[in-house]
Amino acid sequence: MKKYIRTILPLAVAFAMASCTEITDYPDGSINFDEVFQSEKLTAGWLNNCYLPMTQATFGSAYGVNKSFLDAATDNAHDVDDVEGGSMSQWNNGLATISNNPLLDKWEAYYAGIANCNIFINNIDNAYVLEEGNRARYRAEAYGLRAYYYLQLIKIYGGVPLILDQKDDSEYDYSKVRPATFGQVVKQILADCQEVLDCDNVDWRSGTNDSELNRINKAIASAIMSEAALYAASPLNNDGTVTWEDAAEICKAALDGCTANGYALFTQKPSSAGNENLISWCAYDNLFQKKPDAAGANEKETILGISQCNVWQYNTAPILAGHLRAGSCPSQELIDCYETTDGKQPILGYADADHLQPIINPEATLYDEANPYANRDPRLKATVYYNGAQAHLQEDRPLPLIYTGEGASFGVSQTNILYTRTGYYLHKYFDITSSRTANQDGYYRVYRLAELYLNYAEAANEAAQGGTAPDEAVNAVNTVRARVGMPAIAKGMGKDDFRARVRNERRIEFAFEDHRFFDVRRWKILDQTQTITGMRPVGETVGKYAYNSNGAYNFDRDENGNMIPDPEGKEYRTCTGYERFSVSRHTAVADKFLRCPVPGKEATALEMATGLKFQNPGW
Repeated sequence: MKKYIRTILPLAVAFAMASCTEITDYPDGSINFDEVFQSEKLTAGWLNNCYLPMTQATFGSAYGVNKSFLDAATDNAHDVDDVEGGSMSQWNNGLATISNNPLLDKWEAYYAGIANCNIFINNIDNAYVLEEGNRARYRAEAYGLRAYYYLQLIKIYGGVPLILDQKDDSEYDYSKVRPATFGQVVKQILADCQEVLDCDNVDWRSGTNDSELNRINKAIASAIMSEAALYAASPLNNDGTVTWEDAAEICKAALDGCTANGYALFTQKPSSAGNENLISWCAYDNLFQKKPDAAGANEKETILGISQCNVWQYNTAPILAGHLRAGSCPSQELIDCYETTDGKQPILGYADADHLQPIINPEATLYDEANPYANRDPRLKATVYYNGAQAHLQEDRPLPLIYTGEGASFGVSQTNILYTRTGYYLHKYFDITSSRTANQDGYYRVYRLAELYLNYAEAANEAAQGGTAPDEAVNAVNTVRARVGMPAIAKGMGKDDFRARVRNERRIEFAFEDHRFFDVRRWKILDQTQTITGMRPVGETVGKYAYNSNGAYNFDRDENGNMIPDPEGKEYRTCTGYERFSVSRHTAVADKFLRCPVPGKEATALEMATGLKFQNPGW
């Protein structure tokens, strides 16, 4: 194990943090460890250092790798880095090893954060802090951060060593470290978060200005508890430490605590101002364009948001100058999950292993194979660019449509990283006003209130006695669905059927928010997620849209209702139908891929120090 804490700490770097505890007039240069807790400024500076692993997320995602979304390591998407043998391609093709985890190599970063938190917690009681209220708040923040880091570690690696007693920057005695179970780590996470909830000097929001954004508060601690309990009770991790009944109780308390203290689903639709071509017309889409703020003035749903995305450059269609790659392209399997607007699931499964023969639900009468994107859950349009989708976001001016047929501007390619592999591009987070000099894209959330609703729904259903989903669980899902105008799920549904519905709800509500990768593992359904397909239009007709003098669409038609081509207008394409095509089959679906490998150097060092095994099964 590396020695994570250095005798000389570059506190000037810690002080530069744009979040966490505010510090002014701090010194430049390096400080000896013995001096840190003799100064209130340096004590607060150490706490700022504790925040670094959480706030230094890359590419607007807690887990994003090399500008790709983690969904590209699931059946939700396929990344164009396959051309270059990139991180996603390596993982999906089973090329990860104990010395090379191309996807989630987070061990060192999070244990560094834990070490800093441990040292802070074990020194704060005797540190020079003038106001006892600040001392209590600082301590609670460190407990909350330690809980966050341990939660990220167990999501990635499963049970990990619990280290809590570091007091200074001296070399830690790793011979006393022991493996811990998933449940044991979760018990510690819950205890640490309870320290935050019990602290009178910590509020439910971090503060009132952006300098305090992402500072640990009671809502963040509640969200950590909700997710930790849900994961601990799930099939992969359930060792009896946290039961489904425990998880339901913890998830309910977290949800109730947040809603009672001002958190609410975001329901504000953007102003259309008479714009007939508006895409960002629903609150769900609008949410991800809003910048989170500490006081919740812009929107009250975000519990923890880390950073801005850069989708226009790395993960969408080549609409804007400066676009570099199509990135993580949504899969046909994801599109098939979106219900029709009457609440019916159009695709019930597949008659073949290649997913080229969908089983169409006869009750989904609004579904049309020749026009498969019509009459679908609004979250589809808000998340995915499909053939014929409008590239327009909010401004009233004509812009290209996203055509993906052969020879179209945004067509499918299996060799060019600028173009989609699947026939789809990501729309979520994207803002078409972005440019080389000004990224206007939306914002990634680590925790938001919708997750707490769906966490509770899942846990309450699993905990229920008998074979019927409880009304409270159904109500929680329906609250999330109501935001986008989807019909309520009927009460009285069987637990098994409701389990399938809530899992599908999570998949579409949290698409490209890092949940799918971990969900399919904790549910132990990874082996069902290896096939990726795409969709392309067939029987195309190419023509031009006409525009009126104001630049708006003017759909002139002849007596038969056909649009009249205009050579000066924009391209349009019509098609007679669509065909599915194979994209890839992931090989990283064996049981060993349910957990990431512990980095070989760390596992070896721990084994040498203790004589015990720390590596995950199969690695």
